[in-house]
Amino acid sequence: MDSPHRLFLFLERRIRMKKNWQSESLDMDQLFPGGYVIELETGRYLNNCNGKKIRSSPFDRAKHFPNKQQVKTYMDLHFPYIGFPIFICEVLWVLLSHRYELEGITEYWTGTGFSTQFQNAITFNTYKEAYGYQKTQGLLGISMIEQQCFRREHVVMAA
Repeated sequence: MDSPHRLFLFLERRIRMKKNWQSESLDMDQLFPGGYVIELETGRYLNNCNGKKIRSSPFDRAKHFPNKQQVKTYMDLHFPYIGFPIFICEVLWVLLSHRYELEGITEYWTGTGFSTQFQNAITFNTYKEAYGYQKTQGLLGISMIEQQCFRREHVVMAA
């Protein structure tokens, strides 16, 4: 008698968990935070700094900072001298043409059309903001949202 009741409770719990899981949506802004990263060389970003050892990585494994002031504080503590130029980059969301996926051509949405000039791209601080714009402007079928970093400040650390 106890076994069917236990089975019923188990199934009821599984159904409840499935409903909860289906109602939750992925929060892209939590999965891929914005903010700032430190570019050490083209395409390589700060991953970690242990004493005198600086580790770089691709963008997807870069150390993120919530604001520019924390980047500068970190640099003052860990980079007393670096003999090469580095960049403070802002991580933002952009709308790209579907040609990026199909042909590898990077075209950014500028507000009036797509352009290869990233300086003219409309940028967004959050994925939700980018998705809202994409939806209201009728761009869902012709664009995709991607996170990219934009150089904001060139820094040369010297003794």
